[in-house]
Formats: sequence, C-alpha cells, structure tokens
Amino acid sequence: MSSESLSSSKKQLRTARLVWPLAKDYYAKARQAKIDKKLVVWTILMAPFELLHAMDVVPMMTEHFSSLLAIKQKIVPYLELAEGMGYTRNSCSFHRAVIGFALSGEELMIPEPDFFVSATNACDGGVKVHIPVTERFGIPYYIIDSPYNTSEGGMSVIEEEKVEYYRYQLQELISIIEELTHKPLNEDRLKETIGFAKQANDLWLEINELRKSVPCPMSVAEEATTIYPLMQLLGTREAVGFYQMLLNEVKERVKEGKGIVENEKHRLLWLGPIINYDTSLLNYFEEFGAVLVKSDMDYIYLGDLDPEDPLDSLARKYVSNFFNGIIENRIRITKEMVRDYKIDGMIIYSHRGCRLFCGGQRSVMDAISEEFGVPSLLIGGDLSDVRDYNRDQVRNQIENFMDMLDSKR
Repeated sequence: MSSESLSSSKKQLRTARLVWPLAKDYYAKARQAKIDKKLVVWTILMAPFELLHAMDVVPMMTEHFSSLLAIKQKIVPYLELAEGMGYTRNSCSFHRAVIGFALSGEELMIPEPDFFVSATNACDGGVKVHIPVTERFGIPYYIIDSPYNTSEGGMSVIEEEKVEYYRYQLQELISIIEELTHKPLNEDRLKETIGFAKQANDLWLEINELRKSVPCPMSVAEEATTIYPLMQLLGTREAVGFYQMLLNEVKERVKEGKGIVENEKHRLLWLGPIINYDTSLLNYFEEFGAVLVKSDMDYIYLGDLDPEDPLDSLARKYVSNFFNGIIENRIRITKEMVRDYKIDGMIIYSHRGCRLFCGGQRSVMDAISEEFGVPSLLIGGDLSDVRDYNRDQVRNQIENFMDMLDSKR
C-alpha cells in the first residue's frame, strides 16, 4: 500500500485540532524530565496512570508512541526489525514496533525508560513481549496481575477479594517507585490527582451525553483524537482543562443544531480500535450521509474514582474494565450504546494482533442483531502495520454496507 493514498481524518471541532500540540508538549516535557533526572516509566495500555502522575514520575504509554509512528508512516522498519528477531506478524504490531524501536540502536525520539510497568488486563500478550525492552535497558519491570472479572455489571459488583488483590499490588508498586525515586508518596497529591482524573472522566461522560443528540455534534473522527488525555494525561490538570474546552464546543454545536453531516441518514457505532495509518477512513462514511456517532474504546479508560479512597477506587476501575472479564459486560455496554445513541449499523474492526478483543466480536454481533436487528460490517486487518492494507477493498466493503443500510430505510 502506497503511503501517498493514505491520509489523516479531518476534524470539524476546533478542540480536536489542539490534541497534537498537547501531545508534542507532553513528549517535550518528558525529554526534559529525563534530563532533570526524573524517573521515566514506560507502560502498556492499562497501567494506572493516575497513580504514576501522583508520584511525580513520567509515564509514557508505548502504544501511543507506536500509533504516532504509524500515523507518520515510519513504523514498518521497526516492525521488520522485530520480525527478524522472531516475533510473528500475528502478534500485536504496537508491541512489535516498540521492541524494534528500542532495539534499533538509533537515538530514541522518546526518553529511555528507567522502569517498565505492565498489566495483564486488555493486552495480556504485552506482558512478555516487552521483556526484551527491559533487558535492553537493564531496568526493573513490574507486572500488575489483574484478576479476571467474572461479575456481570459495573464497579460495584466486583468480588472483594479481587479488589483487595489488585489494591495490594498498587501498594507494592508504590513501594518500588518510592525506592527508585527516594521520595515517599504524598497522600494529598494522590487525592488531588485522583480528583483531576474524576473531573476529566465526568467531563467526558457529559460530552458523551451530548453526542446522543440528533444531529450528532461530534464523531469518532474527533473521538479517536480527543481520547488522548484519557490515555496518557489522566490525573493531570491539563486533561481537565482540555475536556472543559471540548465540552463547551460540543455544547455550542448542539445548541446551534450543528451536526457532522448536513442531512444525517445513518448513525453508526464503531467497535474496536482505529486504523492509525489511514484515519481518513472515519470520514468516508460521511460521504453516504452517515456519522460514526460513538466507539467503545473510551470504556477502557473510564471509571468512577473516589479521591477519598484512591487505591480502592483505582482497583475497582481496572478490575472492572470491560475488556478484562466475561463477554456479557461487553454485550451489555454495546446494547446500551445502540439504544442510547440511536444506532442503525455497526462497524467492527478486527485487529488481528488482539485476540482478546477479537475473540468476543461474533458474540457481540449476534447479540445486537438478535435484540435490535442492527446489521454489522466486520473489517479485518492490523492497527498499525500498513503492509497488508488494501484501501480500495475496505472502501468497497463500506460502500456495499451503506447501500444495504439505504435499502432498509
């Protein structure tokens, strides 16, 4: 696939266009922090960022950096390097890219890690795949073992022994970071950080409520970008300020009756991650008068946190994550989105490197079809490895699906 035919999505919201400067600023601060001898912590998707920010260390989500390499069309050499070491193309390209990048021998674009924090929920394959990185830099590595959630429902119904087990590991992680930084955790700072995370979470939920409006004021093209503070900045003042701006803009659009498309014909749900190297695909639906109203990716980062009981609420958030447990929770949440956002079609992206997510897709599709009669389009491929991507084929799939939706009207 030629990179010339690939492009980034067009964002209609002003605030969405501020994300890239925000991310660049964070990466610049991280490089300066390394110079200032602060602890730089590389992480995977489900590390407790709120706690890391509270301890005045610099967390770097490796999947986010991999996505930037994919967006900039610079990821393939690092994937090939990892594959030369024996890592199969069926494994997650995000993680392969990090291995190739870390072991490339090049001067790194992000600060070298002093510590690595991983977790078994969501990206179970990432736990072992980053061991070469820790060996390359000779750094300690802590794995949070997230107990599998077998309870159907939200944070309040998790078995207490699982919450206790996760909370114990948070306390252990705190002790390790205190030893590495020679600084004790400031309890007031932790409460403040959890307070910021709660504010950001609540603002995002308020934005989601507004997105139920017809016409839809904000699409997945904007969500895929504006989710960044929930990923890497959760627990910071910057995340709160960003979502206050986004909320104000979405409110303004709803008040003016301003939608993503002029005549909204179809409201679609996107399930699964976003193709990083061709995010313009998200805008393609708009050519058919359709809007990708919502995705399910934000549920990875959401949870009702309590500043007065930070570790307990963090444990409940991460154990109850809907990727970390029985498929019934994913089905329940998907049904809520279909109902609340007035969805008449679903797009499901099946990332071949994430069997944890893909394994439940058929169950979700069948449950939604049975209850609502809502059809689904399943698109298979890779999130960041562009080599097998056929842009025209994917767009033909979408065109046929949209023709089918039109015929049902």
